[in-house]
Amino acid sequence: MTSGIAMLLLLGLGAASADPPDHQTPLSMWRQAIEPHPFQFPADHAAHDDYRIEWWYYTGNLAASDGRQFGYQLTFFRTGVVYAPENPSRWAIRDLHMAHFAVSDIDAAEFFMQDRLRREGVGGAGARTDRLEAWNGDWRVKLDGDAHRLRAETDAVAIDLNLLALKPPVLHGRGGLSQKGPSVGNASHYYSLTRMQTDGKIRVRGETLDVAGLSWMDHEFSTSFLEPGQQGWDWFSLQLDNDCELMIYRIRRGSGEADRHSAGTVVDAAGKGAALAHDEFTLEPGRTWKSPVTGAVYATSWTVRVENRGIELEVEAAFPAQELDTRATTGIAYWEGSVRARGQWDGRTVTGRGYLEMTGYAGRALGGSLEGGR
Repeated sequence: MTSGIAMLLLLGLGAASADPPDHQTPLSMWRQAIEPHPFQFPADHAAHDDYRIEWWYYTGNLAASDGRQFGYQLTFFRTGVVYAPENPSRWAIRDLHMAHFAVSDIDAAEFFMQDRLRREGVGGAGARTDRLEAWNGDWRVKLDGDAHRLRAETDAVAIDLNLLALKPPVLHGRGGLSQKGPSVGNASHYYSLTRMQTDGKIRVRGETLDVAGLSWMDHEFSTSFLEPGQQGWDWFSLQLDNDCELMIYRIRRGSGEADRHSAGTVVDAAGKGAALAHDEFTLEPGRTWKSPVTGAVYATSWTVRVENRGIELEVEAAFPAQELDTRATTGIAYWEGSVRARGQWDGRTVTGRGYLEMTGYAGRALGGSLEGGR
């Protein structure tokens, strides 16, 4: 649904499984995304804790010096539980923090993932409101000068990366207000850094490699989103070799048809974004893969068309098995992985890489869980 957006509702859905207080703050206490936010950077990379839901989402495609290919995802989520806790204790819960970390070893067709859900508590997880810094245990993103520094590790994999934006932030929707449903407030404030030069190190099964490539960053904050009847979404972020990017998502209704709040953004080589309405593009699924873990069936090849801009791309997964099973923390599993693209862009042959996220195929529908006004 919205880029990076993608997955986030997961936060609000999962909050109930992390032993929150008996009485959560009504959604009406949190600030609503109703009018465009007056974005200023780098200040707005920081947390906006007057909204209930927020995430910082990073994905990238990297190559080692020997040519080996890798994808990665590192996302930090914040979900508000109590707007203003009455208990002055440092252990009082205001926010819950979740993080998802995954590495795709493309040549080996191996996928590694881990998720975390923690209380804000005494510093084990959090997000600063004065500058970009979010953490969950020893997983962290912070702004170091102009560079976004990412660190995360598990027993099997680790990343230590520096990301430098090559283009200014792109605002999605109407001045960064991305409407997800017809109700007032069912929207997010949403922007992306669509092309980030990346270098650093990746560790896979005990081997540490120098890597370089491109990353994508999404940042969204809101209080409510999807409405009843909206099942989930299919979201793409694509970086092409003509220095252009495409963010596009389809919100799926329970019937399978595309919701009219589906949308996208085309970003030209100079970094200028142009919004796409739901009737300006089509997403056609192709081959499918059935998860042996959840039984969910995901489309791992797609045709993406934006006819009025001369865009037709064939997008396929780098390999099929890139499902994140986060049911223990969110009650949901979803597919998120590295993809490759090839096709036509305004009369020119292009190739590229990116990420695809597909939600609502395993478990309950997402619509209505974060409906505005509740």
